[in-house]
Amino acid sequence: MKINPTKIGSSDCFSDDYLFQQIRNGQYEAMELFFNRYYTPLCRFGMSYESNSCLVEEKVADIFIQLWNNRNIIDKIKNPKSYIYVIVKNNLKTARKSEHFHQQIDEEKTINTMFSPSREQEIIENEQKEINTSLIREILDIIPKKSRQAFELSRIDGLKYKEISEILNVTPKTVENHIAIALKYISRALESYKKRGLVNSI
Repeated sequence: MKINPTKIGSSDCFSDDYLFQQIRNGQYEAMELFFNRYYTPLCRFGMSYESNSCLVEEKVADIFIQLWNNRNIIDKIKNPKSYIYVIVKNNLKTARKSEHFHQQIDEEKTINTMFSPSREQEIIENEQKEINTSLIREILDIIPKKSRQAFELSRIDGLKYKEISEILNVTPKTVENHIAIALKYISRALESYKKRGLVNSI
């Protein structure tokens, strides 16, 4: 008896074994009938193992795809109905274990990343940099204005002494003197901070 694809509504007249046989023979209409018969019940069944309906629908659909792709060996399946229900259960259990496993791995990676020696060292270094930056600002605030300007133009902006002299309207030698003064202030301040344990090096 050949299946008529226009009579989908009469699929109940075909047994699971017969549909499997037709699927084995490459008749796609039989696959459609079998899909229409069990897709919704299998999704409902799958929801007892997984609350994510999208995941359930995806896994159930995958089963039918695998069934069609492996149709040449389905004659070994003795009870089609039991077979597909067991496959749904196993696939969803595996998916949950896999998801839980990857979630644990991600959590462990996060924890390890947060508290690993390298991460801890990075945190310490970042904190030290913030402290150093704050201390540098304090030091710059106590440097005389002209010396600070010369120092910042030279060390921060990278200008040459001649360029700085033109900006500040002083001689290059004066610029050199201002920078020397700024460096003295910085050196003294750093020595003071080191003695107080506020900074190791800047």
